[in-house]
Amino acid sequence: MTDGESRSRPAARHTRRTPPGPVPPDSTQPDLFDYVPPVRRTRLDPEEAPLLLVTTRAFSDCEKDDGWLYCLTSAEAGEALLQDGLPLDTRYPLLLCARPAVLALLIDHAQTGDGVQPVLLRVRHAHVAPWLEKDPDMSARLGASCYLLSRQIPLG
Repeated sequence: MTDGESRSRPAARHTRRTPPGPVPPDSTQPDLFDYVPPVRRTRLDPEEAPLLLVTTRAFSDCEKDDGWLYCLTSAEAGEALLQDGLPLDTRYPLLLCARPAVLALLIDHAQTGDGVQPVLLRVRHAHVAPWLEKDPDMSARLGASCYLLSRQIPLG
């Protein structure tokens, strides 16, 4: 290079940045005032969670979980549950136990000696799972998984 020559820079490429346009409607934040809370339920209809009456079935202390949950109740209450469905009540939740707890539940009922002839009902665990809460006290007492049917808004 000589003194008279000027150092030429390569021409800078100017890229034109386009200003951000309006945000597409599908990526905007939802209006918080449009939120509709889930509906609280008070009952599961018999079609949603069909109950079955368990008759003359032998239970032992080495049972395995079979995908059903069992409920021991009086004959009158059992008839109402079969007709009206399962209540979702946080004040008086329905106790449901896995199959390994049924024998202990039957023994516990026999020891109370209240004279009421119980009936044993069962429902598929998958049908009521979103409305269940674990019951650690009864699970420890009976030695198997026990749940309370008390959620009025399902999980998941």
